[in-house]
Order: sequence, then C-alpha cells, then structure tokens
Amino acid sequence: MNKIKSKKITFIISLLLFFVAAIFFGGYFIFSKENENSRSKISISIGVPEMGNPIYQYPKLKSDIEARFDVEVNFVELYPESQKNAITENDVIDNTYKKVKNGELDIIAGLTPNKLAPLVQDNLLLDITDHIDHKENLHSGVLNSSLKGGNGRIYYISPVIKTIYFVLQNEEIFNDLGVDLIPMYPTYNEFLNTLNLLESSSKKKGLSYSPIALAVKNTDDDELFIGTQLRMFGYNLETPFYSNGQLMNEEWRELYNFFATMVKNYGKGYEEYEDGTYPIDNIFSNGNYGMMIANAFNMEIYSNSEFNRDWNSKSPVKIEANFPISISFLPNKDGDKIQNIRQSTLAIVKESDYRDTLIGIINYILSEEYTLKMLDSRGEYNHFSNYPLSYPTFYNENTVSILNQSYNENFDASMIYDVDNGSAVETYPISDEYINFDTTVNEALTDVYNNEKTIDESYQYIFEQFED
Repeated sequence: MNKIKSKKITFIISLLLFFVAAIFFGGYFIFSKENENSRSKISISIGVPEMGNPIYQYPKLKSDIEARFDVEVNFVELYPESQKNAITENDVIDNTYKKVKNGELDIIAGLTPNKLAPLVQDNLLLDITDHIDHKENLHSGVLNSSLKGGNGRIYYISPVIKTIYFVLQNEEIFNDLGVDLIPMYPTYNEFLNTLNLLESSSKKKGLSYSPIALAVKNTDDDELFIGTQLRMFGYNLETPFYSNGQLMNEEWRELYNFFATMVKNYGKGYEEYEDGTYPIDNIFSNGNYGMMIANAFNMEIYSNSEFNRDWNSKSPVKIEANFPISISFLPNKDGDKIQNIRQSTLAIVKESDYRDTLIGIINYILSEEYTLKMLDSRGEYNHFSNYPLSYPTFYNENTVSILNQSYNENFDASMIYDVDNGSAVETYPISDEYINFDTTVNEALTDVYNNEKTIDESYQYIFEQFED
C-alpha cells in the first residue's frame, strides 16, 4: 500500500514538474519570440521638409503607417537648418541627394519634383510605374507630370495637388454686359477678347465695371502683386531656364506676351484701388470686377461655406460676395484641358531593403481609405502639403461627393479631375537666381504698365539679365 502511495506521490510530483517546466519553457519561448519580433520590426526612414512644422501633422502619419504595416517610422528633415537660416533650392537638393547616397532614407515625402530631378537622373529612385494601384482613380495631370519628369517612367507620385489657380467670374456682370462667360479652359486669345468685351460693353452702357481685378503695383513701386505668380502660371511649360538647354524658351515667351498684354491693358496700380485694397484681399467681393485670377486659397474663401465662415470670424477683411460666381481654369495657349498643379511628391529610394513594404505604404496613402481620412479632417490631415486645403490625387464619386459637401453647390470639385494633361510647376531644377528672376520680371512688367518699355523691350531686358 505504501509503495502504491509512494508511486502516486511521485507521479503527481512529476506531473507538476512537467507543467511547471512547460509553463516556464513556453513562457520563455513566447518571450523570446516577442523579443525576436521586436528586434525584427523594420524601421522606415521618411525624408520630409520640416519635421518641426506642426501644419504637416507628422505624428498622425507615423501612427497610421506603424499600425497598418507593423513597422517603426522615423522622420528625417530635408531642409538643412530650416529654422535658422534662409536656404536655397540647391541646399535642399544637395542635402536630399547626400542622405540618399548615404543610405539614410527609404521614402522621400513632401518635396516638389524639381528637387528630385538629380535623383531621377542618377537612377537613385525606384521605378514605380508598374506598382501603383488604381491608376484610373488618380488625377491624370499628376500622373502625366510624373511621367514627364521621369522621361516616360514614374519615379515619384503626389498624394495631393498642392496649388491650383482659378479664374473667378462674376456672373451678374457678364449678364448685365451681355458677354459670354469664358470656357472652362480658355485660350490666351479667348481670355483677352473677353476682357476687351467686358471693358467696351461697360463703356458703351455707361457703367463703371472693371473687366478684371488685376493689381500691378503692390506696396513698393518696383514690386508687383502678380509678378511672382508668372513663374507659377505656366502649365506644361518647364521653366524659363530649361527647354532643350535654352534660356527663355518660346513657350515661356508666349506666356510672357499674354501676361504683359493683360498687365498693360487691364492692370491697375496699387494707388488706383479704393483704400489701397488689392485682389489678394476682398476687392472682388465688392461686385465691380468681372473676373479675378485666384489661387486655391482665395477660391475656397469665396466658394467653401465652412472656410468662408471661419475666415470671416477671424479676419478684419470680410469676404461676402452676394453674386453667383462661375469658376474656370487659367488660360493656356491652345485651350487644352491642362491645369496648373504643383506636386508634393512621394518617392522610394531604389537601394532600400524594404521595397515591398514601401510600395505598400505608397499605395495605402494613394488609396480611397487614406483619402477619406484626409477629407474627414480637411486642413488637419496634412502631411504632404504646407497648404491646408489641398485636393487629394485619388478620387472617385464618393470622395468628390464628400469634398462637395462644404461648397453648397457653389463649386463642383469634379472639375479638378476633369483634365487630359497637366504638369507640376517647377518640374525641373530652378536656378538659385529665381528670386532675382522674379524681381526682374516685376521690374519689366512695371515698365510695361507705365509705358516706359514695350512688351518686346521688357522681354529683352529680362533675357539680358540672365543671358550669362
């Protein structure tokens, strides 16, 4: 009997020891596995313009990507000493290039395409042409400009359209004067002819309407409100500095001729505006101007009811236009369906070890799911643009419908995506002299406005300043 008891006790003790060992070794295995998983979690480095700029909301981007792909995300600033000193285009280009060559980056986000041109040229970015999902739902101008910058291949893509310029038209004035609204995509000549009809009809009827709110002088005699916009006005132009190696290419000259003609015939000096107010504020809302060239910010003030309320609650300058506004795009040489857009790129470094994960991240950012997150808090989910009301590159009926909810039928966002072609402004590297270039253009256009130079003479003046 004692022997049986002894055997039972021995068996129970052995069983207990077995369970303890199993628990110990199982826990050790799980703990080791967790440690192994923790150690094996990959770390993604994303180069961004300014890490400390709160407008980009980088913590949201980090948490989204980490949760979705089980990775660690680190941000690397690409604007050297951005909080301390003024930097040039080449500073950013050189800094980004160096970090790519040093293996410090996996993804580049938020830079304009011109800053990536040397990386494309030296084959340092991954060709993602055949790896992008849902191309049919991406803004064709963004795709086309990426193809243009990559010589037919896609090395970068933009999740948002950063800057678009529009023409606002006061429908009441057009009706009063019996003038047809300009087409959605007017030519240079159609635009100028419409301005002429507005002016001549107003004079014929003894009315005091002005054809366009176009300020020439700003606060300084040599500075133009519109001058710095000329470089941003071109659609599928490269820049005055780059076209088959030629300075001041012919396309840009045609654009300059159009612009200078508009300034000469329809511009107004700063002192001609009542109380010194000029178009960037509320001049169009007084109902006296047939048209205004507006950036997306001003277009939103006029057409986005929520943004208009927010603006009027904070700004001493109220925007309360009580007339219907028709919106179209800037004129271009041939009236083609092309738009002025500015990309904020996403690109994958070719030598990164995490290619499949990085492609997944880009497709996630370009998806409907992520677009809905951006639209849900438009102006706050803002990782790729320093402009809070950017338009997402991905679109479908659902996303456009959500966009339109803030416009109360004042604007149909589907027109943003109704485009055959387009290009990023600054697709190619810009000379570090571009600030001097803008100043020179301002001087030349001011001379045209003051009848001190002809358009051809003013163009020649710009050319001579940069010929060397």
